[in-house]
Amino acid sequence: MRVVNRLALFVSCLTLSLAWAGAASAQTTYSWSDIDCKQSRIASWPGLKCKATNVVTTEGNIGSFRRWSAFGTTNEGYIHIFLWEAQNAFSYITLDETTADFLKWMYENGQFAGQFSPVARYHEADYSTFRDSKQAQSCAGFRRTGKQRRGGYEWIVGGILCAPAGRNLTDDQFAQFIDRVRLQ
Repeated sequence: MRVVNRLALFVSCLTLSLAWAGAASAQTTYSWSDIDCKQSRIASWPGLKCKATNVVTTEGNIGSFRRWSAFGTTNEGYIHIFLWEAQNAFSYITLDETTADFLKWMYENGQFAGQFSPVARYHEADYSTFRDSKQAQSCAGFRRTGKQRRGGYEWIVGGILCAPAGRNLTDDQFAQFIDRVRLQ
């Protein structure tokens, strides 16, 4: 009986220590780092800078996620592309907010974004035009999802294109921008 009790105590302690070690190693905060755009999951183009986060785990280390960004000012205007992806088959990303709220959240000047148009669809993307009052720019943004998974999606990609100050975006310019945003 004493051997059984000691074995049970040993197994319990081992289980707790492994659980604690796993919980202690969980990364629950995103930290952005500059990366070479060739290493990015976003197929970037000249003039953009790229960043990526560490892999963040949640939900008892089952949920695993990473974020990617490509951004910069080109002769087309200001461009910002964002990818949030699940890192394993157990993880998924939900769409809890409206397209306008998502665009405000991902955009560096989101607090100055307003006058959103009603949401429209282009191919598989939801999009809306808006105004950046800080930069006095006409902008448009989109959100597109990956395959459905467990009540959510395997990834969400968003993009924002703002015309140079004093100019407006055309529908064709923005459609070409959406078509150009790809993952690698």
